[in-house]
Amino acid sequence: MSSLLMNLEDVNLDSKEPINEPQRQYYFMAKCREWVKRKEEELNRQLTFSVVTFGCPTV
Repeated sequence: MSSLLMNLEDVNLDSKEPINEPQRQYYFMAKCREWVKRKEEELNRQLTFSVVTFGCPTV
C-alpha cells in the first residue's frame, strides 16, 4: 500500500486530470489544497470548517 502514497507537491496541476485511480484522487486533493491556500491568502486568514451530523450516537 505504501507504494501508492504520493507527495501532493509532485502532482502536475497544469495537466488534465488523470482517468485512473488513485492518481485521479491525488490530483483533486492537490487541486483542493491549492484552492484553500489561494483563498487563505485572499482573505488573509486561515480557513476553518465545521461538521454537523444527525443521528443516533454510537457507544
